[in-house]
Amino acid sequence: MNEYASKHEYAYDTITMIHAVNEKIQADSNIENIVLDLSCNTGGSAISATFVLSWLLGETTINITNPLSGAKWSATYSADVNLDGEFGGKGDTVQDKNIFCLISPISFSCGNLVPSVLKASNRATILGVTSGGGAAPVHYTSTADGTIFQISSKYVLSVSKNGSNYDIDQGVEPHYHINRPENFYNTEKIADLVRSINEAKFDIENS
Repeated sequence: MNEYASKHEYAYDTITMIHAVNEKIQADSNIENIVLDLSCNTGGSAISATFVLSWLLGETTINITNPLSGAKWSATYSADVNLDGEFGGKGDTVQDKNIFCLISPISFSCGNLVPSVLKASNRATILGVTSGGGAAPVHYTSTADGTIFQISSKYVLSVSKNGSNYDIDQGVEPHYHINRPENFYNTEKIADLVRSINEAKFDIENS
């Protein structure tokens, strides 16, 4: 990362990191697989989540539901990942690659939103253990004396299937389970799993 980010704060800037990684991927046509590791992602910025999803899918839609009224609405995003002033162009996405996402019970809130949207898109393969859920955005409020605290919103992040919205609070079930914790961080094991999944897909498509 130091090759791209000389300032300490950039190490925690998702958009800067994705921009740097995207440059390397776009420049190397031999890269076929992308594994996004969210296994220790406890959530945070919805802006970062939609940026990553737009990068992976080319365009992404976030669905929100009010469980009290039944109201639902959607917002669709694209991103200028290569910073050329145009949104959603060929150089802004890696949607033509094989996309994998690694999750665990620690994957919560936005760390749960991203794999939920990826799985619903049917364009990514989810690896690991069922994510930790978390469907309500966080709101900030305060008491009269100025005490600030956080509360869960009345709205629920959802995925859309066949015209209906389903909340993501139950977490994401992976396509392929990784049962041994040490294998989450063994790059050779992950590479072997990705390779075997791709080979199995190839055999099915060509049978």
